[in-house]
Amino acid sequence: MPATRSVLVLTAALFTWSCAAVSLLGAEVPTSQWPQFRGPGGNAIAESQSIPVEFGRDKNLRWKTELPIGHSSPCIWGDRIFLTAHVGTTLKMICLRRSDGAILWERERSIAKLAVYEHVAGDPANSTPATDGQRVVFQFDDFGVVVLDFAGGLKWEKQLSSTKNGFSYGASPVLDDGRVYLNRDGGLDSSLVCLDAETGKEHWNAPRPKKIGSFCTPYVWQHDGTKQILAGGTGQLEAYDARTGDPVWQVSGLPSFVCPSPVAAEGMVVFGGWTTAHVAGRSRVESVFDVDSGVSPAAMKDPVAFFAQFDTNKDGKLSVDEFPRSRARDAFNFIDKNKDGFVDMPEWAPSYAEVAAAPGRNVILGIAPGTGKGDITATQVKWETTRGLPYVASPLAYHGRVYLLKAGGFISCLDLKTGKAHYESERLGVAGEYYATPVAVGEHIVICAQRGTAFVIRAGDTLEILSRNELGETLSATPAVVENTLYLRGEKHLWAFGN
Repeated sequence: MPATRSVLVLTAALFTWSCAAVSLLGAEVPTSQWPQFRGPGGNAIAESQSIPVEFGRDKNLRWKTELPIGHSSPCIWGDRIFLTAHVGTTLKMICLRRSDGAILWERERSIAKLAVYEHVAGDPANSTPATDGQRVVFQFDDFGVVVLDFAGGLKWEKQLSSTKNGFSYGASPVLDDGRVYLNRDGGLDSSLVCLDAETGKEHWNAPRPKKIGSFCTPYVWQHDGTKQILAGGTGQLEAYDARTGDPVWQVSGLPSFVCPSPVAAEGMVVFGGWTTAHVAGRSRVESVFDVDSGVSPAAMKDPVAFFAQFDTNKDGKLSVDEFPRSRARDAFNFIDKNKDGFVDMPEWAPSYAEVAAAPGRNVILGIAPGTGKGDITATQVKWETTRGLPYVASPLAYHGRVYLLKAGGFISCLDLKTGKAHYESERLGVAGEYYATPVAVGEHIVICAQRGTAFVIRAGDTLEILSRNELGETLSATPAVVENTLYLRGEKHLWAFGN
C-alpha cells in the first residue's frame, strides 16, 4: 500500500537533521543508513554492528520478500529500503519497509527492448540506488536517471544515451553533499558526470576519451584538503576535483576492462582487478573453468579435444547446454560471434591463442597519492600484487588489511601499507563466481558466493571460516547491514537476518 503523505512528512522530519549535519563521506553515519553501493562512504564496512554468524532459510530469518529480477544491492535509510528490478522491458524502482519487508510502492519506466547481453549476468537493473534521506537516485543505463522522493513522487529525471556495454551496465550512482556522480564510460561521450541532486542540472562533465565500458562505481575521497572523485577504467585510475571536475592525478598500468571499484583507507587507495583480456593460451582457458567443471587436461590444451569431450551429439558445434557449468558458459553469447545460437570451432579455437586480447595487465595496486599531481605511477604506487585478483568483487580495506576475493572461491589478505600477504589464495570451498563485494561487520566479514552460499569469516591475519550458510538461490548483490541486521538480495528474494 502506498505510503501516505503524513508518513512522508514524519519521515522527512526525522531525517532532515542528519542530512544537514552529516556528509555521507567523511562523518559518522548513523547505523540506520546504508545509503549507496557498499554503504556509508562506499567502504563496505559496518564497524560497530553484530549479525548472526549462522543464518539461512529457517535460521535467524526475520523476513524475506519476493522480488522481480535485478542485481542491485539494498539502499537503506531509516525504515526504507530501495532497490531496482525489471520485468521484461519494464524497469522498476521499489521501496520496501525495512521492519517487515512489505513493499510500500513501485514506480516504473519502460524501454523499447531488452538488450541481448554478452554474459548471462547482464541485466538492466544492476545499479544500486543512492539516497541522502530526502531523495533517491535510480539509474538505468537503458533509460537514464530518475530521482524520487521517499513517497515515490518524481523530483526530476534525465534520459541519457546508453553506454552500449555488451555485458550490461554495472556502475552505481553516488550521492554526496547534494551532488550526483555518474560513470558514463563506454559510450560515444565517455565521461564522469556531476549533476545537482535537487534539480538535475549539470555541474560539470569530465571527458574520458577512449574509455572502454567499465563497471567501476565512482568513489568519493577526502584527501589533501580537497574532496576527490576516483574513477577507474581502461588501464587507469584517475582522481578529479569534486568541485570542478578538473583532473588531479592518475595512475596507469591497470586492467583495460575493470569491474571492481576503488577503496581508500589510512591514506592509501587500493584498486585493480583481473580480466580474461590479459591472459592467453592455456592460462586463459583454465581461468574460465573451475576445478568442478569436468574439463579434461587434454581439453584444456586443445580445442579439438574440447569438442570431442563436450560435443555430445557430434554435430560439429556446441550449444549452450553442451558447455560445462563455467565462466565460458556464462559468456556463451560473447563467444558466439555470429549469433546463430551455437559455438563452432572457428569461434572457440581463438580462446586457446597465445595472444592477449587487449593491452593492460591484471594487477592490484596500493597507491599513496600524497600531494602528487599528474601521472604519479612511478612515484606513488607503493605495492602491487598479481596473485589472487578479483574479477568483479571490489577490494575490502579494513583494520589495516586488504581482502581480495578471487573467482573460484579463493580469498587473500594483504597488509594495507605494504601489500605483504598475511595469507594468499586460500580456498573457501565453493567454486564459481564471486560478484558481491565482501562486507566487514564488527570482527567478521560476510562473503557471498554466486552459487548461493554466504560465508562468515573472522577478520584477521589467518583465514578462519566460521560458517557456511545456504540460501538456495544465487547471490550476486553486495550485502547491506543496518542496525545489526544483514540484508541479502538473492535471485528471487530480499532476505533479512538478525539475532
